[in-house]
Amino acid sequence: MATATISKLALFAVCVACAAAAPGAAAESYPSKPIRLIVTATPGGPPDVLARWLAERLAPALRAAIVVENRPGAGGNVAMQAAARSPPDGYTLVVAGQGPFALNPHL
Repeated sequence: MATATISKLALFAVCVACAAAAPGAAAESYPSKPIRLIVTATPGGPPDVLARWLAERLAPALRAAIVVENRPGAGGNVAMQAAARSPPDGYTLVVAGQGPFALNPHL
């Protein structure tokens, strides 16, 4: 019984230490540079219109510039490859249909 109490106190102490260290770890706010929105279609197509509509509404909410980048070709694989090669920092988003996500990996 005493061991369970000590374990709970140790767990509580670890949680408090993590909570105290968390504000220092988040020194930089999220949108510190432009967000890249990659589209798998040509300019003017339905995915492009959706991406530009989305960028227009997200930019003021996030207080960051959103750059729409059209990467058509190879059934969406060109855009997906560009997104996969970008740094995993949360500044790259993809607008695509179901093909690049569901069909192309199986072809």
